[in-house]
Amino acid sequence: MAADNIIDIVINQKASFQVTLTVKDGASALNLTGYTTAAKLKNDFNTPDAQAIAFTTAIANAAAGQMTISLTPEQTANLGLQRYFYDVAITSGAGFKTRIAEGVVKVSGGVS
Repeated sequence: MAADNIIDIVINQKASFQVTLTVKDGASALNLTGYTTAAKLKNDFNTPDAQAIAFTTAIANAAAGQMTISLTPEQTANLGLQRYFYDVAITSGAGFKTRIAEGVVKVSGGVS
């Protein structure tokens, strides 16, 4: 994976979280028609998948290569004030899976 696919993010506890990613094939947007998407958040790389937190993912604009990942306020309220790891993957209609983004998530506390 290229270094520009490493994106560290901050998630505010008790708040909605959503980010739009644009998937590119070189300099052009990758048409995501026929692709599926997935994204997970884990305490560390050895955390079992059953304990991972799944982001809600959606293709926002297939022709423009845009997809979203999101968490509800209820999901973010349950996150501890710590660092997590995440990644985002797309799978083509032919079953070819590609990790398009990964990084560290810092959870920021809130009082409201």
